[in-house]
Amino acid sequence: MDQHEREDDGQKSVPSSDSKVAEELIISAGGDVVGSTRRRLSMIDPYDRVDIWLNAVKELLCYYSETVVADFYDTLMRAEASAHILSLLSDAEMAHLKTSQVRYLTQVLSPGISREKHMSMAREAGMRHTWIGLPADILAQSFQVYRAVLEDTINSDLANSVTLQSIIMERLSNDLSWQLMAYTEAENERADTLENIRQIISTAINREDIIRETLQRIVKIPGITGVEIVSVGENYGLRCELSFGNTLHESQSQEIMEWCAIERDNLLLQAWRDEKPVQIDSIQKELSPEEWTKAQALGLRSMAIHPILTLAGAPQILMTLYSPWPGYFHPPWQQSFWASLEHFFGDRLETLEKSSVIRTAPSISLQDRRRYRELLQNDGLEMWYQPVVNPGTHRIVKAEALARLRDDDHLISPYFFLPAFGSTQLLSLFEKGLQQIHKDAQRWVAKKIFPPSLSINLPPEAFQHPAFLQKIARWGATNLLQQNHPGGTGPLKITLEILETGALDEASAQEQILLLRNAGFRIALDDVGSGESSLNRLRALSIDEIKIDQSFICALEKNPDTINFVIILANLANDLNMACVAEGVENDAIADMLASIGGLSLQGYIYAKPMPATELAGWATEYQQRKEPAHPYTIHGWFAKWMVITRIVRASLLHMPNLLNGFTINDGIHKELQESLQNLPLNDAHRQQISAAFDEYGQSIIASLAMQRYGEDIFGLLNIGEKNLKTAVYNIL
Repeated sequence: MDQHEREDDGQKSVPSSDSKVAEELIISAGGDVVGSTRRRLSMIDPYDRVDIWLNAVKELLCYYSETVVADFYDTLMRAEASAHILSLLSDAEMAHLKTSQVRYLTQVLSPGISREKHMSMAREAGMRHTWIGLPADILAQSFQVYRAVLEDTINSDLANSVTLQSIIMERLSNDLSWQLMAYTEAENERADTLENIRQIISTAINREDIIRETLQRIVKIPGITGVEIVSVGENYGLRCELSFGNTLHESQSQEIMEWCAIERDNLLLQAWRDEKPVQIDSIQKELSPEEWTKAQALGLRSMAIHPILTLAGAPQILMTLYSPWPGYFHPPWQQSFWASLEHFFGDRLETLEKSSVIRTAPSISLQDRRRYRELLQNDGLEMWYQPVVNPGTHRIVKAEALARLRDDDHLISPYFFLPAFGSTQLLSLFEKGLQQIHKDAQRWVAKKIFPPSLSINLPPEAFQHPAFLQKIARWGATNLLQQNHPGGTGPLKITLEILETGALDEASAQEQILLLRNAGFRIALDDVGSGESSLNRLRALSIDEIKIDQSFICALEKNPDTINFVIILANLANDLNMACVAEGVENDAIADMLASIGGLSLQGYIYAKPMPATELAGWATEYQQRKEPAHPYTIHGWFAKWMVITRIVRASLLHMPNLLNGFTINDGIHKELQESLQNLPLNDAHRQQISAAFDEYGQSIIASLAMQRYGEDIFGLLNIGEKNLKTAVYNIL
């Protein structure tokens, strides 16, 4: 990370090397450079009543300006950083640049210019120089050129030469100082811009808003004339999702099919495949003739393509930036600036993608956005319920309430309407949902058809509105603490599920969570394992329950070793006296694995899809009449059960080896799992392979126990036994 780049913790940015150089050179330009001349003629104001001197040498000053500019550009071509910038210009552009510089310098030395006008011109020029990457020390060298040429041009042969030199040097000194001040101002402006964009990124609540609002801010940055977002589909089909300003591509509803993977030189695909930015200092050299013609018409001279990556480094989308200035993206500070923005952007997009409340969705039209909000406001909300069960006791633990919008005979999924909601709508959705599930629960309890325990998602935005949470706490105190239900069933239990990936200030969140718990709510941390702060939040917050992220659960069938992470999380929850729920249980293999390790409540389509309140009682009756098979009943479940045993064995070898005597190994652990193995739907050959490997594993425990008594390596043979048994199981899977 370069010095000028802001740190992720939001601390104030450290000035870049150019900014520091500029500050030092400002002092120099204001003092030592022309100190002797100023001391001699300190009473002369270079902008007040100097016409008589400057008009007398007007033609000479034009010659001076032309000579200075020619010498200065010779100096620039000898410095690597500035030479690269100039090399990107055509002959015509170079000639125009020199002519503009002569015109600028002539105006600076004109008799009638005021101090204020000169300062404005110099700061504008300094801003241009810093944005195109001209180093401050190179700019400062211009002063030495100015002075050397001045001494040759305004020499002692001229009348009033000392006075003229003083006036001109004073103006040139001011010009340098004001331009260098612009470098410092630009540094602060970049830091403010980055912070502003980070605020936009962190507060946007859906994919569409984060992309649109970020691009709208980026296109206002000096030197940026256009920005676009490109998505990459199957077979490397490309689609411009959104664009602002002057860009090569316009927003498309379909993939641009003529761009495909066989175009190996496609710059967008290069950035996607290499997972790193592609910087084009002069797009004339990189584009096809057709594209260059369009770029020329739009005034585009340089571009940069940034893949927006996940934390793991996988590309999500491409952001393409365009500038009317050649070499605009070349300076190191530019690369650091955009790398910082790229990081914030990618992190937030991934967080929204993982969220179980706010997921990415297709672009929503303004008409649909308004319609969804109207439905919420006009009682179009329906709460559906998905049961959570304990497979060990065959008991219905609770039901999670999930929002739907009813539009006549059409039911709208949260996948579509949540991205259309802002904070106000999300808080309203929660409050209306809470009231609705309370009414549903009262009906169920009155009919004695369902246990009064429900959960509902609390949007992270609620923690930014303390007054709203206080209102919810008052509701809880009235409806959860003070109200017993008919039939002696006790108070209603409502669990508020908080996204693990949601942005929270943990110190203030803890106070608000305590307020809610004291009002009778239980608190669950949802999607545990999907973010970076799981353990810290489990430590810092008063949590009653954790819900394991679905990514772990869905991976179990194809990658059974993932069960280790689930076991660790389940044990951690148990150690912290928390309930633990695994959601996303979709098939027999996964259900059997989770049921076989024990200690978990399960939620997923294999038990029930979300259903309206009117169907929940019928489902509950049917479920309680089902006959739950003994676990494990699949090879996946058997593997999970064995993984639990391996953890117990290892812990016992380390801390209580006497528990692992021959009787336990041969008649306890061994017998239980061998009997389970005989009941699995395997052919004889597979069963014999696993049985033999399991016998070897049992012998490795006995051998490891013997080694422990003699102080030798206790895990070497055990590791071999575990590996061989895993291989046997994986060969079948």
